[in-house]
Amino acid sequence: MKLSLLYSADAGDGVSVAHLRGVFEKAGHQLVHIFENEKDFEHVLEDQLDLVVAAGGDGTVWRVVKSVLGQSIPFAVLPLGTANNIASCLGVVGSVDEVVEGWSGSRLRPFDLGVARGEWGTSRFIEGIGSGLITSGILSMDRDPPHDETTEADSKLALAVRRYRDVLSRLKPRRWKLSVDGEPLDDEYLLLEVLNICSVGANMVLAPAADPSDGMFDVVTATEDHRDEILAYLDRRIAGEEAALSLPVRRARRIQISGWDQMHVDDVVVAGDPIGTVDVHCEAGALEILGR
Repeated sequence: MKLSLLYSADAGDGVSVAHLRGVFEKAGHQLVHIFENEKDFEHVLEDQLDLVVAAGGDGTVWRVVKSVLGQSIPFAVLPLGTANNIASCLGVVGSVDEVVEGWSGSRLRPFDLGVARGEWGTSRFIEGIGSGLITSGILSMDRDPPHDETTEADSKLALAVRRYRDVLSRLKPRRWKLSVDGEPLDDEYLLLEVLNICSVGANMVLAPAADPSDGMFDVVTATEDHRDEILAYLDRRIAGEEAALSLPVRRARRIQISGWDQMHVDDVVVAGDPIGTVDVHCEAGALEILGR
């Protein structure tokens, strides 16, 4: 295949450009361009390509998604970031060599995008939107990044999980008005997430069965009754143990939410006083991805 690559030098795994080039060439692919910054990446579609590759974390994937949206060019993911939520939910795991080698047995599959409309305008998302724990965790990390000498992805993720636990220990439930495909589900929530994929934030797997190719969202909620379960999940994650959550999940195509003053759209936080009503719908099959 003829491919172009968006490479993030800041990604957690720190794989070099030279190594990536060697892997592609060994697999018989032609690397047309390597882009290492978003500004230059605006020119990615000037060449005839078979595939655009995101080598980095979830932010790098989103930049690739924006470039190929509305075009007839699929994309692929090389998970080099910290959380790698998108890659993990697609089953794209392993070393760069293993992932690229696996392309020969992969298929193109549709990939959905979410669309959120509110008073601030319209935003697309690839992971999810929500408020409560995840938004508060993102804000806490942005305001006071954890200081640690190591740059390994696993260490960064562990620090983020600890921060989420600290945030949850102080978090108070908030009342939201929620409509899921017309069904009212108003309640006081610690966490409310509309997910296109299975995990969000610090690799929080909230909807294990989520499928970004099915044209539907997984709406995950947690009330005060779920606080202890989430704390126990975070404690197991911090201890390096296998952990799973079993929160209420509803599958839906259209969601309407109001009553919050801040929310995240993927990893970007939107704030207002209040934000107002947010309408969410799915753009089914908006993209094509090379995956399993």
